[in-house]
Amino acid sequence: MPDKPYNRLKRLYLMVNQLRRSPASKTELMYLLAEHGLPVEVATFERDKKMLKDDFSLDLVYDSSSKKYRFEEVDTNEIVQLIQFLQYNQLSQALSANLSSSQKILDFIDFENEQLLKGIEHLHELIVATKNRQKIQFKHYSFQSGKTFTISLKPYLIKQFQSRWYVVGQTSYNRLRTFGIDRISDLVVTSKTFSAPKEDVKELFNGCIGVSEHWKEKELIQIAFHISQEPYLTHLPLHGSQTLVEKTENEITYEYFLVNNFELRQSILKYGELARVVKPKKLAEMIKNLKVFG
Repeated sequence: MPDKPYNRLKRLYLMVNQLRRSPASKTELMYLLAEHGLPVEVATFERDKKMLKDDFSLDLVYDSSSKKYRFEEVDTNEIVQLIQFLQYNQLSQALSANLSSSQKILDFIDFENEQLLKGIEHLHELIVATKNRQKIQFKHYSFQSGKTFTISLKPYLIKQFQSRWYVVGQTSYNRLRTFGIDRISDLVVTSKTFSAPKEDVKELFNGCIGVSEHWKEKELIQIAFHISQEPYLTHLPLHGSQTLVEKTENEITYEYFLVNNFELRQSILKYGELARVVKPKKLAEMIKNLKVFG
């Protein structure tokens, strides 16, 4: 029987999710797959390993002393993003599988605000154009000016932030810009192609929360949170650069290496009195003033 793509991706998800937590032997990994109804032969396991390396640049290293596999030194963010990609696949398959159910599927699933899905119909075309390096044209509504502009763009990256999708690329003015797809209309994928950018555009956003002001210099930022926030921040860090600095009876302080942008300030303000900026002073003053304004 042919190996279904869905089963293959589900196996990869289970393996990657396990190995990011701790090394595991071949037997342990194959037992994990069997527990989830995906028993495989050794040959299939080896093909899955090869797929991780060839398609996702994740190489499993075998430690002969422990007889366990682990990931070679890789960017943790890359593993997290792969897991997110595989989770989307799992969700899509789960929803599709229930379409034929006699019970209305939306009776027991509650999605976020429907406004977050605006423009989602463009996502497939944007992904294909970005992958194939095809220039695109569209109309985009600007919140700042209240006007709609026609944009020509070389799409470099499709980025998600807080359930919204953005296309990042170079405009005809040679500027790197970010556009929310919820404000895009009249999208046209042209036959004109472009060369790959000289810099890794994805890397530009690694020191950012969100999508704005990614060109600014990153700063060392310390934030002290009320101790009640520790389990939440341990489970879901404010940013991947989060490092523990100090813990007292009442507070826990983390350090970040980030761009001071709108989304960072917005994230801090959401904590209200449960968070205070320790460093730098400029950001501390900005947050203090914004709290007074609020």
